[in-house]
Amino acid sequence: MSQEVLVFQFYRIDPIRVRGRIRDLDLKQWWVAEEAGVHKTTLRRWLNGRITRVHHRHLDELARVLDTVPAELGHPA
Repeated sequence: MSQEVLVFQFYRIDPIRVRGRIRDLDLKQWWVAEEAGVHKTTLRRWLNGRITRVHHRHLDELARVLDTVPAELGHPA
C-alpha cells in the first residue's frame, strides 16, 4: 500500500511579507516575476492583495527567488 502525501493545492499569500522580502533584497518586481515564472501583473496583484490565493508551485518558486521558505510567505488556504 502506498503512502499518500497531503499537499495543499492553494496557499494564502501574505503580501506584506512578500513585499518586505523584495525590498530587503533590493530586487525589482519585474525581475522577481520573471524568475518566479509569472507575469509582472500577477505579482503586482499578489502584492496589492487583489489575488490572495496562489498555487503551491507558484509559492514554491517565489520562495526560491526570494531565498526563503514558502511558510514565510503564505499559509494553506
